[in-house]
Amino acid sequence: MLDVEGAIVTIDAMGCQKEIAKTMTEQGAEYVLALKDNHPTLHEEVQLLFDDIKAECLDDITSERHTTIDADHGRLETRHYWITSDIEC
Repeated sequence: MLDVEGAIVTIDAMGCQKEIAKTMTEQGAEYVLALKDNHPTLHEEVQLLFDDIKAECLDDITSERHTTIDADHGRLETRHYWITSDIEC
């Protein structure tokens, strides 16, 4: 129902379902998924990918990092965002 062609779609964990991601990409959108430990196999594979990139070729790829710190609901949350589309190093 939404025109998402050319958009970057982000959504919380509730929207991180395969069918939702498939629909977004089929409609021409980029999709940013929230990956948490509740998907242990995928989380480990992505962690290993980024560990390899950092160890072997971080200086040779284009990447950006952003950190946010929020205090809410009685807890302090620090989130690190590191993004690259250059995963072939």
